[in-house]
Amino acid sequence: MVVGGGSAVWALDRYGIPSLHNNPYLEGNFAPVKEIVSTDRLNVTGDIPKELTGLYVRNGPNPMGSPNAKKYHWFQGTGMLHGVRIEEGKALWYKNRLVQSDGFSPNTHVISHANKIYAVVEAGGKPVEIDAELNSLTSEPFNGMLETGFSAHPKLDSITGELHAMCYDYGSDLDNIHHVTVAADGRVKSTQAIPLPSRSMLHECAITENYVLILDLSILFSFYKLGRGYFPFSWNDEHRARIGLLDRHGNSSDVKWFDIDPCYVFHAVNAHEDGQGNVVLDAMRYQKIFDSDWNGPLGEHSSMLTRWTLNVRRGTSSEQQLDDIPAEFPRIHPDLAGRFNRYSYCLGVGPAKTPDFGRIIKYDLVNGSSDVLELGTGKMAAEPVFIPAESQESEDDGYIMSYCYDRAMAKSDLIIFNARDLKSGPIAEIRLPQRVPFGFHGSWVVG
Repeated sequence: MVVGGGSAVWALDRYGIPSLHNNPYLEGNFAPVKEIVSTDRLNVTGDIPKELTGLYVRNGPNPMGSPNAKKYHWFQGTGMLHGVRIEEGKALWYKNRLVQSDGFSPNTHVISHANKIYAVVEAGGKPVEIDAELNSLTSEPFNGMLETGFSAHPKLDSITGELHAMCYDYGSDLDNIHHVTVAADGRVKSTQAIPLPSRSMLHECAITENYVLILDLSILFSFYKLGRGYFPFSWNDEHRARIGLLDRHGNSSDVKWFDIDPCYVFHAVNAHEDGQGNVVLDAMRYQKIFDSDWNGPLGEHSSMLTRWTLNVRRGTSSEQQLDDIPAEFPRIHPDLAGRFNRYSYCLGVGPAKTPDFGRIIKYDLVNGSSDVLELGTGKMAAEPVFIPAESQESEDDGYIMSYCYDRAMAKSDLIIFNARDLKSGPIAEIRLPQRVPFGFHGSWVVG
């Protein structure tokens, strides 16, 4: 069966999913959904904890037109939010809504700060404020004080309440990036220019008590790809990969740099300063990416949990791979960014060329151990978000939420786990009226 859409022809596979062939990011559960849905009183298997009252919302690319299958890159689709409202043990509604923005597609993350919700993206796009019903608003982000674009992965210091972001826009400034600090009240506190002539893709950053970490790694802005209409970033063998430490409490733009082996990091687990004053960064490391695949992150290598230790006094670095299971989309307790954390929750991603999101991994970074939950045949999860319990007694006392796609049913559920005991399986499964395509990042917004 086929359905028309502009100049494209959409084939429906055996599960009724639209497919544009020859681009894996437009096929299977990467394919966009075309229906905008609002459904009340969702069915639930199991029991949603009574203490969970809030909105679970995730962002991701969802091209609504007829993209050029040859040149479409997974990171470029229009942002679509998928949200479930939960109150006192009941799943009140599911909605999906497009992010309405001018020029850019805030399609990567959705965050909450100073009692506001924002859809965010990197590389020049400003955040779009979202209301509690997932509608896009026209208000200027951060009280109209943002002078630059923003970041896909700002970091919240739970002690100061400040939000830190490393921002870049090589379309308007080829030589500098900016460290933006947003105060706890939602106003921009400072914007600091940092020279970065390499023009690397700054998808991620990290913070510690005293530093902001700048990841100047091996994917660089590519005029060659830009001129040919492709996503303009590419692996560069000639670039010297390095991690920079910027003093987050001073006014100087000086950065202390540490050379590391060539690699790329889309997502950091966390960073902290140890008892000897070293900076420790845990992240998901790719040995090479954005090389052979011009349409997305599928390639020759998978990402592995890796630790870098930066000796600030000596100016040296060391690297240690902590696990050999391919994994991505790490999340931790939301209050521990920049501080020591014991646990991390990741999505197992399978081999690089044939990703399989069929497992959730809980890492114990103190014991060096992991628990791996296999979801079952044909079931694939999304980023596992950790939500602390109200009366938390330990770091892992809380819940994991993730959208889970069931290939046999061509639909998705919102699944909830006890974070202390993943292997016992979901404590609740909320049935959604449609599938949620593979996407990026989301948040639990309390209240």
